[in-house]
Amino acid sequence: MIQLKLPQELIEKLEQQLAVEFPAFLETLSQPKISGLRANSLKITPDQLKKLLPCLAEPIDWCQDGFYYQDSEVRPAKHPYYYAGLYYIQEPSAMLPVEELAATPGQRVLDLCAAPGGKSVQIGGQLLRDGLLVTNDIHPQRAKVLLKNMERYGVVNIVVTNETPDRLAKVFEGFFDKILVDAPCSGEGMFRKDPAMASDWSQQEVEKYARWQQEILSYIPSMLRKNGEVVYSTCTFSHEENETQLKKFVAEFPQFQVLDSQRLWPHKIKGEGHFVAKLKEQSLLLHKTQSEDKLLSSNKAAGLTTVIREALEEFSGQVWNEEQAWQKWLPPNGSIVERAGHILWETNDLPVLKGLKVLRSGWLLGIWEKGRFRPSQAYAMGLPKEAVAAAVQRCEFSAEEERSRYAAIRYLRGETIQIQDKEWPSGWHLVTVDGFSLGWAKGAGHSLKNDYPPGWRWED
Repeated sequence: MIQLKLPQELIEKLEQQLAVEFPAFLETLSQPKISGLRANSLKITPDQLKKLLPCLAEPIDWCQDGFYYQDSEVRPAKHPYYYAGLYYIQEPSAMLPVEELAATPGQRVLDLCAAPGGKSVQIGGQLLRDGLLVTNDIHPQRAKVLLKNMERYGVVNIVVTNETPDRLAKVFEGFFDKILVDAPCSGEGMFRKDPAMASDWSQQEVEKYARWQQEILSYIPSMLRKNGEVVYSTCTFSHEENETQLKKFVAEFPQFQVLDSQRLWPHKIKGEGHFVAKLKEQSLLLHKTQSEDKLLSSNKAAGLTTVIREALEEFSGQVWNEEQAWQKWLPPNGSIVERAGHILWETNDLPVLKGLKVLRSGWLLGIWEKGRFRPSQAYAMGLPKEAVAAAVQRCEFSAEEERSRYAAIRYLRGETIQIQDKEWPSGWHLVTVDGFSLGWAKGAGHSLKNDYPPGWRWED
């Protein structure tokens, strides 16, 4: 039983808001939090995930990829499939905003307040490697976590930035088809999940966040294309941060119409508190949009030199036994560039990014260092299923067989791989578990030298 003490001012506010429903709401706050996870559609279907993890409970009504699970029965963060990026652990209500956004392949999408990245991973699954996702967070450390999650879950058609909305608006004028604003808020809907937040609540904090949200929203219209759509969401109950915020926005920007809004209350659904609203821009005026000559043609980086291309082909010949195979697995509508030794696939839809704090401008294939190509962790995790299946230099583990599962965990801890009577040819090997990428290793005869990044490793 959770003993959650709410500030008296908040109790009075919620009593007025909920009326006869308040006792039922208060009762849910003493119950255990609801846990959920979502299949990463870039790698696996919900049905396939359910077969791999039979312990998953019933599906989540508002998210076709989501499942409930019991903390007492499963520890999803302690499984090789988690490190393979097959699912994202996410509070069930938090899955609704991206479902409302409903991005489609080929669109340009902005996730403005994105860290730690669960919603961006979900958007990446909707885009399916076609289009562009710009995912941003204003806090430097949170933006680094955001980048790691984009790479772990195989989202490749990305730009990851650490910027303020006003600076983004100057670069991405009239650019996006859809924008998600999962706004910073007072967090009233998360008190059961994080009881410590309740003691920090005050009406002054609510008002502070409301001012911040209003400022953030003021930059949205200039970044949206004609007939574009916006989803605004918070994890709080306050009218000041939700309905009142929308009224102010529509009053300032009358070209927007609120198509739908809904609240998720923990006493009515299996999940925490959330607010989600969808808006559509429907101005009859011509919009200023990014002209094609302002895209990648003005954002050029150095193409690959002959020696780098030959190194990539040598790497491809090792892993797939075909020098040109690496080009088969690239998304459509992009180019391979070198930026300060980083070999990247970048979409041709990129505007000029000069002046922005950019953590990643595409899919990092690898690093050119000391005259050699070294594949990145992002490259392994972003490979499509057919590329993984085609790898001939590959170390395959099984999560079902106990010894093999433990060997996979040793790899994820950064240990050298040694298997009795097994010889490993020289060159790069793709390491997988049940056909899903984990990372890279280098053949060294009786062992594989581990290349799993220190910052990604299994934590006991």
